[in-house]
Amino acid sequence: MDLTTCLKKLQYVGVLAFATVDEYGNPQVRNISAIHYEEDAIYFFTARGKNFCKELFASKKVQILGYIKFKEMIRLSASVTPASDSVI
Repeated sequence: MDLTTCLKKLQYVGVLAFATVDEYGNPQVRNISAIHYEEDAIYFFTARGKNFCKELFASKKVQILGYIKFKEMIRLSASVTPASDSVI
């Protein structure tokens, strides 16, 4: 499935699961609900002091999982790029 299709389908999900890896190599999963979709990106907010944010910046990678109402699982691996302060 291509990126555009994945992003369109993920918009049917209210909460997405975001998986990162902590400093010890252990998987960590969090649910994120404040999400904004663009044509080629997903934007979400997290506090800079949280472990989640530290893990995102350390690895620069995340895997996102959503289960849409049409009984289809969408899994997307992505690179992490902080939004500029002008976007915030």
